[in-house]
Amino acid sequence: MRTFFTFLLISEIIITIMNNISSNKNSVVAGSSTAPDEKTLKQSQEIKLLIFDMGKVFVHFDWGRTYDAFVNVTKRAPESVKTAFAAVYFPYERGHITTQDVINHLNKELNSSLTHAEFSALWTSTLDEDKEMTQLLQTLRKTGLPMYLLSNINEVSFGHLQNNFNVSQHFDELILSYKVGHIKPALEIYHEVLNRSKMPAQNCLFIDDMLENIEAAESVGMNGIQFKGIQDLKNKLADFGIQV
Repeated sequence: MRTFFTFLLISEIIITIMNNISSNKNSVVAGSSTAPDEKTLKQSQEIKLLIFDMGKVFVHFDWGRTYDAFVNVTKRAPESVKTAFAAVYFPYERGHITTQDVINHLNKELNSSLTHAEFSALWTSTLDEDKEMTQLLQTLRKTGLPMYLLSNINEVSFGHLQNNFNVSQHFDELILSYKVGHIKPALEIYHEVLNRSKMPAQNCLFIDDMLENIEAAESVGMNGIQFKGIQDLKNKLADFGIQV
């Protein structure tokens, strides 16, 4: 008889546990407070720093047309031009080599005699400002949130953009790959943002057109938005409580 009652007691406990599990699953499916949706999670993170990429976000460029410009001047085959560029592009973006190093390399590989001025004009020939996006940047400035620029860029390109469009006016801090020695998506460049801002990663929001760069930012704890157009950006900013 005692064994029978013990069996009943154990059965009752098991049934209670199973009912609780079932109830919790139903709560998750129903979207209860035990499982907040993505929008709720975003809103729970107070954004205190906006971080923007530059190329393909508020600056247009077209490497295909840039290659064509060098082909027209050097009279070399497109593949030869691309191969010559490939050897120096990333070291140049990291600031590991100088502009003159790049020019010397191209002149040697392409049997050309480009001057600094000629190289700079060809290299920056397709860089242009997206005026609608820069207006949005100015609107965001009025929110009072600090804004950083985080860009993979080289000396000549940044000099051209600064001289022609004053890109620094939109930002409180410039973190440029050729200045810091790292390019996205290397984690070191995101830590540079955190070190300079002294801001917890969960309070930072990074906007970039490349998914791999967003994923790298999220891996260090930042929030991220992949840029897919101005209206989409505005909608996603609103999810974080930033109305523009």
